[in-house]
Amino acid sequence: MPLADLPALWRLGLRNLAADRLSGIAAHPGVTHLTVTGRQPLVLDGLRAWKSLKELEVSEPAAFDDALDALREHSRISVLGLTAFPWARRPTRPAAVPTIRELSVQAPDHGGDLGVLRPLFPGVTHLRLDASARRVLDLTPLHSWPGLRVQVNGLTRGRLIGAEELGDRLNASPG
Repeated sequence: MPLADLPALWRLGLRNLAADRLSGIAAHPGVTHLTVTGRQPLVLDGLRAWKSLKELEVSEPAAFDDALDALREHSRISVLGLTAFPWARRPTRPAAVPTIRELSVQAPDHGGDLGVLRPLFPGVTHLRLDASARRVLDLTPLHSWPGLRVQVNGLTRGRLIGAEELGDRLNASPG
């Protein structure tokens, strides 16, 4: 059955796709939540065709600068999850996406800096970090981010540098 024949569809999850472009997936006008995981990074072209989309999760964006541009142009998206955030690749041009309110990413490797998130996503008020692959995580760069609430999964407070300064803005769970 084609997706277009499901008018009540609002959440769509596509896993292990061979497609490397969002434009290769038929857009559905009613989908507000889209999750796409694939075997390779995904080009976020065709995002404009997803008219109702508010929440997007992808495993890894193909070209980070282009992905940020696409997200900025599709301002209805306020919740973003990037399973494999490109910590080592900084944008080559100004690329803030102020409409993102909730952001979920994996914690950076040792030496990675959480401070890169604020200039990219200045409107974020809720940050979820998957730290299950880390032994320790430095939250110090998040101290000066006003109104930010942080959820860390995979580490206890004792393994988080700068946890005390975040106070009740931080929730940490070991699993």
